Amino acid sequence: MRKITLLALGVVWCFAASAFADDIVFDLSPATGVASYQESFGTGQGVSVQTTQTISDMEFWMAMPNGGDLKFMIWAGDLNNLLFLTTVSDVTPFYIPKWVSSGPMNFTLQAGQIYWFAIISDVTVYVGYIFPEIDYSNHGLTALTAPGNPFTTTTTIPISAGITAVPARLLCASPRCQNRAASC
Repeated sequence: MRKITLLALGVVWCFAASAFADDIVFDLSPATGVASYQESFGTGQGVSVQTTQTISDMEFWMAMPNGGDLKFMIWAGDLNNLLFLTTVSDVTPFYIPKWVSSGPMNFTLQAGQIYWFAIISDVTVYVGYIFPEIDYSNHGLTALTAPGNPFTTTTTIPISAGITAVPARLLCASPRCQNRAASC
């Protein structure tokens, strides 16, 4: 009886751990510092897609001591087309950086394309950065490096230019995520 209980607990633990870890398909971290971005300015991270997949959430490592509103965006690789925009309103102030979520979404990333994941706020925020940049690739998604996050005035929302990587996470919503849980 004891062996069955331990086996059952092991199976439950395996699936519980998989439910959290397996949903993250892209985890560009840890941050090596934070940079401040004034009201109406932000930053972003480019990602090259090798495997078509649907994401359910994006997150940025940041602090928001004054609370406020955040806009999470996905731009086409040429930075001329805003493909996705969602606003998280009335964020409670927090001083210690943490992962902040866009909330649920359903966005398909197409293989062979580049996307820029960006964040902007209506107040000063402190967003993580990684310097020097690192090479990172996971689940058919590759972080762009050099020239970093080259957001310029070509976008309709002002995004700061930079030479660093931005800590970002993408979470998966495709059936592939559930299939990976079975490998535990």
